[in-house]
Amino acid sequence: MEPYEFLDKIAEGAYGSVWKCVHRSTGRFVAVKRLKDPTPLGSEEYEFAIREVKLLQMLNHVNVVQLIEAYQSTRGRLYLVFEYVEHTMLSVLKTAFNHGQRLTNAHVKWMTRQLLAALSYMHSNNIIHRDLKPSNVLVSSAGTVKLCDFGFAKHWLQTSNMNTMRIGTPEYMGPELISSRTGYDGVKVDVWAAGVLLYVMLVGVFPFETQDDNFSNTAGLYDIWLQQIKTSWREAPNNSSAASRLSPELKDMLDRMFEVKQDARIDVAGIRAHPWLLKPLPKPLASALKSLEVEQAKIDTLVAQGAYKNSDADKMLEAMLEKAAAQAMPTEQVMRVPLSKVKRSAVIALPDAMGAIKEDA
Repeated sequence: MEPYEFLDKIAEGAYGSVWKCVHRSTGRFVAVKRLKDPTPLGSEEYEFAIREVKLLQMLNHVNVVQLIEAYQSTRGRLYLVFEYVEHTMLSVLKTAFNHGQRLTNAHVKWMTRQLLAALSYMHSNNIIHRDLKPSNVLVSSAGTVKLCDFGFAKHWLQTSNMNTMRIGTPEYMGPELISSRTGYDGVKVDVWAAGVLLYVMLVGVFPFETQDDNFSNTAGLYDIWLQQIKTSWREAPNNSSAASRLSPELKDMLDRMFEVKQDARIDVAGIRAHPWLLKPLPKPLASALKSLEVEQAKIDTLVAQGAYKNSDADKMLEAMLEKAAAQAMPTEQVMRVPLSKVKRSAVIALPDAMGAIKEDA
């Protein structure tokens, strides 16, 4: 019998679909990514699955989604099982804007600090995400942020350059990525995208966008690129009134994140040390953030002691992925590889955290 009961489809993508499921034995809710069947060796679907699994095996952070297990069904289809988180940033923003509301600056700072904690951790481990956007940021009901979807992510050596392939979502791509600059700085690409995400959270529109939705002929990309290199985000179409409502400190931080020259663009450490982000949070949010930091410190200690390493599971995973790449014959047995390394709850308890702050900060 298959270990999970499929309940609702969460998302559909080019390489498969994501479902809300429940474990038949424990009743635990999970998110299951079901890859296309078959997933041929060397195909984009296979490469994306391999990349995501391998990178997530390297990451142990409270603000990165946890991969619980991978399994191959009796029909040979490959599934990746993740912790279930209730919302995406996209759904949070849509709900707020549809009701004529917006997130307070306090909530935006709180979630941005979590996002930057995840990016700082990833970058220190030589991993870049390259596709930061609201649909790839999960948000629990308590407001815990978790980065997900590592299909475009990359692990690099400090001496190596990024290639010139255009990766990501147009409105979140930095100018060096759109222009296919040779040897772009992947860390700075993530910083630009984080700036766009921050601006969308605060204002509800893109700092740079195009009216042309047809990106296949590069017209839309070119339109965005011209705005990026010739126009300040403050002066971009439809931005002037929104930008005028932002504080001088916040404008300064966004200026640094949207610096066109990647070598001069602020890094994650600089953002985390910026005065706008360092202003004290209201008590409920500060307490929740502290709880996350304490939990992460415990995880770091365990990792330093060699926890979570399992060479047998790694070998089983490689074998299963290779088997899934072949046109497998149906079997009576489900092949499962447990990958959960950090035994933790999906969220830090904070009753009604998203509604705890009534005034801006």
